[in-house]
Amino acid sequence: MITPENVSVELLKDVLAAYVDTSFDEDGDLIVKGEWQVYITIIPDKSSIRLMTIFRIKDEISQDARLEAVNKINNDYMIIKAHCSDNNKLIFTYYFMLTGGLTKKALVRGVKLFDSIPRAAIYDYAKDIVN
Repeated sequence: MITPENVSVELLKDVLAAYVDTSFDEDGDLIVKGEWQVYITIIPDKSSIRLMTIFRIKDEISQDARLEAVNKINNDYMIIKAHCSDNNKLIFTYYFMLTGGLTKKALVRGVKLFDSIPRAAIYDYAKDIVN
């Protein structure tokens, strides 16, 4: 069981490494390499774990087109949250809450599910705005 008291990037890597390809980037962030690169970080107060994947938005895409795609994704894909950053990125996130504990099985399944969602969401609503 993963809890706020025992959560660490080393524990997360140990749990995930048996099921998915994992590594650390130069900043020490845990990365799962599946269909996309999923960055896994622990929120500083250790209340949750964040999954995040990032895509580049084409420079010529208008703000309205970006927001329309993000709004449609957020409306139809309730498991994840999508948003656009100021530096032309489409970012998908999901949070695991740790209060009460998170089973290792739930972590692995959740990471695999999260990794599969951006492909469908981009195909449905953002294929014309991302590189």
